[in-house]
Amino acid sequence: MEGTALQAAFIYQKHALNQKTCIISSDLKGFIYYVDNNFCKLSGYLKEDLIGQNEKILKSNKQSEAYFPSIFKAMEKGSVWHDEVKYHTKNGHTLWLDRTIVPFLDSEGKLETYTSVHTDITEQKTLANSLSSQKLAMDTHSIIAETDIKGSIIYVNDKFCNLSGYSREELIGQNHRILNSNNKPKSYWSDMYKVMLEGNVWQDEVKNRAKDGKYYWVDTTIVPRMGVDGKPQSYISIRTDITEEKKLANLLVEQKFAMDQHVIIATTDADGSITYANDKFMEISGYSQDELIGQNHRIINSGNQPKSYWKAMYDSVSLGNVWKDQVKNIAKNGSYYWVETSIVPFMGAGEKPDSYISIRTDITNQKKVEEVLSNHRFAMDQHSIIAITDINGLITYVNDKFCEISGYSEKELIGKNHRILNSNNQPKSYWQEMYKVLKNKAIWQDEIKNKTKDGKYYWVDTTIAPFFDLNGKVDSYISIRTDITKYKKVQEELEIHKQELERIVLKRTNELEEANTKLKILTEIDPLTNLPNRRRLKHDYDIELSRAKRFDRKMALFFLDLDNFKATNDKYGHKVGDSLLQLVSEKVLQLLRKNEFIYRIGGDEFCILIPEFKDREKLQIIAQRIIKEISGIDLLGSIKINVGCSIGIAISSEDGETLSDLLTSADNAMYLSKKLGKNIYTFC
Repeated sequence: MEGTALQAAFIYQKHALNQKTCIISSDLKGFIYYVDNNFCKLSGYLKEDLIGQNEKILKSNKQSEAYFPSIFKAMEKGSVWHDEVKYHTKNGHTLWLDRTIVPFLDSEGKLETYTSVHTDITEQKTLANSLSSQKLAMDTHSIIAETDIKGSIIYVNDKFCNLSGYSREELIGQNHRILNSNNKPKSYWSDMYKVMLEGNVWQDEVKNRAKDGKYYWVDTTIVPRMGVDGKPQSYISIRTDITEEKKLANLLVEQKFAMDQHVIIATTDADGSITYANDKFMEISGYSQDELIGQNHRIINSGNQPKSYWKAMYDSVSLGNVWKDQVKNIAKNGSYYWVETSIVPFMGAGEKPDSYISIRTDITNQKKVEEVLSNHRFAMDQHSIIAITDINGLITYVNDKFCEISGYSEKELIGKNHRILNSNNQPKSYWQEMYKVLKNKAIWQDEIKNKTKDGKYYWVDTTIAPFFDLNGKVDSYISIRTDITKYKKVQEELEIHKQELERIVLKRTNELEEANTKLKILTEIDPLTNLPNRRRLKHDYDIELSRAKRFDRKMALFFLDLDNFKATNDKYGHKVGDSLLQLVSEKVLQLLRKNEFIYRIGGDEFCILIPEFKDREKLQIIAQRIIKEISGIDLLGSIKINVGCSIGIAISSEDGETLSDLLTSADNAMYLSKKLGKNIYTFC
């Protein structure tokens, strides 16, 4: 007991040193008999408001009553209790506290009173909730996956599933090759893994294939997650769908308009000396990290701007202002590049900046296009159009890009309903459905046609995400938009061209199909018997051989040669010989099943392909039927034509693998049949 009391006193004194720590002492029924000044300041209550009151006056209504017996059970044993508790201040605000309850026992070891030591963690809870909302918004925009070191997928977000067409169950455990479009050689992926195995970030644009076979492009960044041993444990990939951008780039004047979507980041101290530069900064400038750290930012100064320009910039950021502009820099090799630049100061003691962070976007290609287009400005805003509204749809915040594209000033927008931009392109039911989705705490996305202040229309790709308060209720909405007006115009033009192209392609396809049909007849059909020829045999054999290997079965090839055909042809003429060949073809064809094929090889030679058979007995039956049918042919009526046939039979895997080998084996067997007396069959 003495030890417990000393422990409680220690904790009491320790926490009393912290201004954010406050203390309440209560009896066994929960009635407060002591409260310190810190708690009064934090809660908004006076001491006289709390002394004599039950602790329930402070607690959230959502707290379970079944929770409290567990606390008392622990304290009765002399144990210190620790948890997080949600209180309400006097004015109704939510207050989150980290709580330690110290029991005090009497001389008999029974619980007498207890003291609760609280630490304010409301800011941490608020930050955690904000980070959760931000993660939700980013997770909606980005395609995210995580793989193990072997490339097997261990996590995908909903955006990944939606784009690929695969369910989460179909993806987890699969190798990332499930998306491979075969657009890149194996060496490309080997190089990628080499980069990541070294612990480096890998970036590129990748062409993937969805479940339905359609292709899509993603701008991909893969970051290795390193273990304590310095080796990658897993890989996190963050992708952006750039399929439409790729399509547009290929169609616009056959020139690729590339703009780096990744951010170039550097930090400097108060004097402008570089203290940090990311890989993108080093890549675009051509300098290594060792060459940059400690250098002034003047190392990349192109001299395109006068000294007064930079003085004005430093005067602005020194006052704590964010500075933005387009800047022309010079790389190590002397080449120039343009960047869209934002410089954000970090304020230190004395309200003066002690460091700066510069965030840049490569716009070099954009500047080149502007020059090519006879000084006409071709702008593509790389930044987002952002607005925040309250739960009633009233605008509480807009960024500069929002004002720029809408034509309204910030003053004209704040406090207004978003209907100020309504183009009336969508019916009321459309917006009702949107608000229904948002009220269900879900993310809403679509393409919207808006109207500017001067009555012009523009299209935006829009994502709206709800923000939640500490109680889990929606208290505002953030909308993130991208200008797609030019894309929509191109899309309309492409649709017109597409329809015309489809008409032309359909016409040409029909013509080609007709020509191919005629060509096939000429190249694969024997004109006399209308049977497939040797060329067709080669085609069919390759197909059936593949199937035979797949299902582990054998094929048979008959080589059939008519007996006494030359004598008949010489005696009665070629016309009778041709009629005989035609009749033989018809007779044999009638004897064969659907999956058994006859071919005229040349002259009076025929081949029969049997793709599947149970045993040799079946082959014998087929051969006997053919010999019997041909021997009974009566072509001239009164004159009996004395013809028959000799057959050689070869079996795949036993007598040969290729068609050439099997033909040779069957031909040899056929000649053996002729030597043995003709009108018989022989196996190899």
